Amino acid sequence: MNARTLVWLALAAFALTLIALGLRPPENDPTAPHRVLPTAQAPEGGPIELPVSSTGAALSLDDFHGDYVWVYFGYTSCPDACPVSLAWIAGALARLPPQWQGRVHGLFVSVDPDRDDAERLRDYVAFFDPAIVGATGPQERLREITARYGAFYQYTEVDSALGYVVDHSSSTYLVGPDGALLEVHPHGTTSAQLLEALQAHTGSREEPTQR
Repeated sequence: MNARTLVWLALAAFALTLIALGLRPPENDPTAPHRVLPTAQAPEGGPIELPVSSTGAALSLDDFHGDYVWVYFGYTSCPDACPVSLAWIAGALARLPPQWQGRVHGLFVSVDPDRDDAERLRDYVAFFDPAIVGATGPQERLREITARYGAFYQYTEVDSALGYVVDHSSSTYLVGPDGALLEVHPHGTTSAQLLEALQAHTGSREEPTQR
């Protein structure tokens, strides 16, 4: 097990433990070489099609047709916002009522394709929940997708072994069964709040749409 894997495990375990205890993970450390950027006010959403994923195949948002998806844009070397946000998503997935088990998913889109290949994405999302899929693709495709979702990212060189970090927005997007963008949740939205928003769109007694 290499040093990077140990860091991932520590970050994921820390965030998930705090959530299990009902505590809020700390906000982004302003002294860390990473910044959370703002999100556009009126994102459009729409298709996500990427050639690389943790499943070993190309990824399309249409793969989840009929289900709900929490989408998050980040990168596996992220020191703070990404593991915390994915832990909130994992916490929400773990608390789904029985009728929604397997019908709500997470999608982690990496904006660092040079470092995040399929294997790294698979290892990373596996720390959080098997219902979370990781995906990435060429910069041109990522720029087009993030622009439609109102997400932002930029590379910043740092004096460390990483070489650079990716400053990025840190919202979680709820996509509905027909692929429409339903909600944009700001950084720090808890598992309970994610579930509350999902319930508002599904109705407390509504059964999941059949494929």
